[in-house]
Amino acid sequence: MSEEPNTTPATHDTETSTDDVETPVTEDTKTPEPAKDQRRYTFLSQHVSMLRALRFSGILTIFSAIISYPPLGGNNNAFGSSDSVFLGLFLTILPISIIWAWSSQKNAWRRLIALLVALCSVTSAGFLVNWWWTLYDQTSFNSTFLLALGLASLGLGLLIVTDLLLRGVRDHAGITPDDPGDPTTFAPYRNSKGALTRGTRVLHGILQFIRIVMPTAVLVTAVIVAHTVANPVTQTTAPLPEDPLPERPTGIGTTLAWTKDVPGLLATASGAAGPVILTTEGVTGLNPTDGSTLWSYTRKNTDFCLDVRWCGEAPFRAHYPYTSPTGRYIAVKFGMPKDLIKRPKEGIKPVHDAMTVVLDTLTGQVTGEHPSNEKNNLQLTDSALLDGDTAYNLDDGEVRWKLTKKKERTYEEASERNTRSGPAGHRSFILDRSNLISDTDPTSTTGVANLAGDSISDELVVMVNGWTVQYTSPPDSESRETHKNRGGREARAVTLDSLAGLDDGTTPVDLGRISGVNSAASRASGTLAVSSPYDDYPSIRDIIYTHDILVKAVFDPATQRVTPTAEDAGLAAAKVGIVATSEEGRLSGSLVVKPGDGSDGATIPIVPGSTLKPPERLARNHDLKPMQFFPIDTDAGSLSSWERTVDAMNAPGVTLLSLDGGGKFMPLSLRYYYGNHVYRLYGLTGATS
Repeated sequence: MSEEPNTTPATHDTETSTDDVETPVTEDTKTPEPAKDQRRYTFLSQHVSMLRALRFSGILTIFSAIISYPPLGGNNNAFGSSDSVFLGLFLTILPISIIWAWSSQKNAWRRLIALLVALCSVTSAGFLVNWWWTLYDQTSFNSTFLLALGLASLGLGLLIVTDLLLRGVRDHAGITPDDPGDPTTFAPYRNSKGALTRGTRVLHGILQFIRIVMPTAVLVTAVIVAHTVANPVTQTTAPLPEDPLPERPTGIGTTLAWTKDVPGLLATASGAAGPVILTTEGVTGLNPTDGSTLWSYTRKNTDFCLDVRWCGEAPFRAHYPYTSPTGRYIAVKFGMPKDLIKRPKEGIKPVHDAMTVVLDTLTGQVTGEHPSNEKNNLQLTDSALLDGDTAYNLDDGEVRWKLTKKKERTYEEASERNTRSGPAGHRSFILDRSNLISDTDPTSTTGVANLAGDSISDELVVMVNGWTVQYTSPPDSESRETHKNRGGREARAVTLDSLAGLDDGTTPVDLGRISGVNSAASRASGTLAVSSPYDDYPSIRDIIYTHDILVKAVFDPATQRVTPTAEDAGLAAAKVGIVATSEEGRLSGSLVVKPGDGSDGATIPIVPGSTLKPPERLARNHDLKPMQFFPIDTDAGSLSSWERTVDAMNAPGVTLLSLDGGGKFMPLSLRYYYGNHVYRLYGLTGATS
């Protein structure tokens, strides 16, 4: 039996439950709605309070998505900057708002549109969550940006659907928008027929609060749990050292204190409290006294093999990762899988194809993490990181400034301003060979000329603890590349900060006539190892294998003294390699480090079985004989012939030797696979100055 329409406009007390409403009303008394339509709005009229609560919940969910975005690391998304994100949201919400405004008026499509909005909202949220999981599963990028969008999508859908349904209830009840009983109003309605008891009002208020908060709380909790559980990082940290930090030795350790096998070794670096190693799994800080792990940062599904031409030789090729001048912070960059970039899911290419992580080398704590690009260069001062054209604070990861305001780059494009990677000055960056900039003021650019680079490699400028080398005389020939200058020019050691106009109280130190800076020897020793003029040699091989001295003198930033090679007891002018030795009547091999001053240095027997190739076979290889450090990443000839099986580095408290024990048999296509080699570290203590 069809129900009689009510000719009296119904009012709905928003503070009193309407669940007991049984009689629906129609738009007018002259034309009753079909019974089926009446039953639909009868049900909705009985749950006006619930619909209004869900509408508030939708609004609250949208605001929760916006508020939770930054704390969850929302700026670390791989698909664009905040500006591009908000532009995309605006372009998405605009047509939805138009349809919402159109359907909010009296029309027969309102319920259908509400249904479609609900389906689109849920589908969109599901798509975004799936996209987030795919990105995390394949790249380790936990893009909270996608989760926040999914949360906002559900909130927006809930808001639109409930609002449209409430408008339908109002229209079919014959209530005008200015009527106090309008169910679509956001303000609470006070019952005009009689006052409710205080207890009833309190109980109703609590019920409405629960109805509003509960859906939002469930959705936000789900996002937080997903973000927390889906954490690709496994990390152990260390407390700040209470004792004084160990000093970086100027000599060479002679006592073998420890050995350590390291699968998948990519690079070594000197931290503030000891050596830091980069592997295919992550970053580890080592105790210099016994080689134990002080702290570790591992990340699954991550490609750390960046800035390296061939990962198989990474420990002895790469200048990566990069530390601050004092070694307190280290910056590590990892990229997305190439297949995902070339054939991204759903046809969407990421704006960023890499992520930069900054770690405190004393504790292993992550102090910053942000999207980056594989082609971006990284520079570090004592307090700031310049990634591409954006500077970040090292202690908290916040953006400090940007060089220029440009349109967001595609993932193929790199920074055009920051032209080198590595440590910079204590308070200044190197924009290019001719310009320096303060790390606090991007407008304070200072011109500079004649900065010395490596005369063998193409490295622009070599920096050690804030010091670099500057030529004081013009080049012999204008046709020559001034930074290579193999014929030699007068030069001096000078701080980058003083060249940038930042007074640091230092005085330049004369170095005499040099041909450049030996970058490999400088990094190994923690000093500036300047090269002798060698333009008379026909090729780099002749230079490397000559008995002449490649390093002319050594400048120590700690003491600001210049030491001739023949008097240097450190690594800068030392020869490192493998020699044949006899162990119990059997031919074997040993690691040797021979200082430039002729002192004994160190001799470490290679334990049989610790290398894939027998030690005696390694010792017979002419290319592995002891020789001075030289940069590997040179463009002269085939790089495959310039291998350094043995490497060395001075880190606080230890002289670290690295031995590439050889690679397993692999197909030619995987010849340089970084996991194919066996590496062993040797910690030498007892260094003398």
